[in-house]
Amino acid sequence: MSIQNNSGDTAKYRTAAAIVGQALTQATALVVPGMSAAAICTYTDKLLETLCASVFRKETTERGVAFPTTVSANRIIQNYSPTPEDDYILREGDVVKIDASAHIDGYIASAAHTAVATNSPSDIVTDRRADAIAAAYYASEVAAHMIRPGQSARNLVKALGLVASGFGCTVAAETFTCQIDRFVMSGKTAFANRFDPDILVPDVTFEAGEVYTIDCTMSTGSGVARESAHAPTVYQRDVHHQYSLKLRSSRGLFSEVCRRYSVFPFLMRNAIGTNNALKAGVGECVRSQLLVPFTVTADKEPGDTFVAQFKATVMCHHTGPIRLTHALPMPNVRSSTDIPHESEIGQILALDCEQAALPELPRLKNQVPAPIPSQHPNHNAAATSMDIS
Repeated sequence: MSIQNNSGDTAKYRTAAAIVGQALTQATALVVPGMSAAAICTYTDKLLETLCASVFRKETTERGVAFPTTVSANRIIQNYSPTPEDDYILREGDVVKIDASAHIDGYIASAAHTAVATNSPSDIVTDRRADAIAAAYYASEVAAHMIRPGQSARNLVKALGLVASGFGCTVAAETFTCQIDRFVMSGKTAFANRFDPDILVPDVTFEAGEVYTIDCTMSTGSGVARESAHAPTVYQRDVHHQYSLKLRSSRGLFSEVCRRYSVFPFLMRNAIGTNNALKAGVGECVRSQLLVPFTVTADKEPGDTFVAQFKATVMCHHTGPIRLTHALPMPNVRSSTDIPHESEIGQILALDCEQAALPELPRLKNQVPAPIPSQHPNHNAAATSMDIS
């Protein structure tokens, strides 16, 4: 679907981008030692829902969270939105990735940012955490600059690999650049950002009117993703699959999911609510492929491995790329690696990349209360599992 001549569609993309930007800014401010990852996720999702409800109020359109907020620390790559029982309390020095997404009438904007949990924000991080964060940040900038008519997916993947190797990092597996469409988070064009000699990068070029989300995730380790010890909490309906469920609990759960959620992913704990009997139906719904879980993955390398992420939503305009979700300032890090202006990556960064003019959001009458960090950040029941043994 081309949006270049439809100002209404563009306005909804921009509004969703403004909402995600405000929520991500406020969520990033919560990245301090002692803060609960679950609390940040809950707060950000509530803020997204509240902001979405405050716009286009004369239209009876669907709007809200397009993918539940995730807060993944250190070696965790993606999809960690913990239950209170599986929570993680941030610790001094943690590399924390916050990924947020919202939609207005099915027009989606997604963004992610990495911050370092610290009580001394003026201190400059110079170790391997800096390499991962800088690599992910500049990879995101490079990718955004390359979403222009005639540029190819293969060149983009090559450029991301160059950025990663320059900082002594690797592109994390199972992270993608996806064309998005109305109510579709992964459209007709989607490809892995990590080069794999066994998987051919599609021979496609970007076209004016397309919109992409670019997930640039870098690791100081191997970048190879494996299933973590954390159970999935994010699920999505497979609207193309049908099955006659046998268990009463499964039928009840799936009925509740269909009633409350459309095509977008959701948190299972929200679907179950206080009806604990529905938990017994999760297994059959997954086995029958009616519900698809999003696995919480981590870098397979043990030890001090750090993963950083930056994500952007970019429109391919006939004049060049237009970045819908604005980048937040890079954390206070200093890598030993520089990008020379005359290098291939430096030349890409020198290209034009327009920042979209985003609408001013209404002031909320009822503010969403922000969570408060724990007074005992070292008492962390989930610390071992978050580090991934």
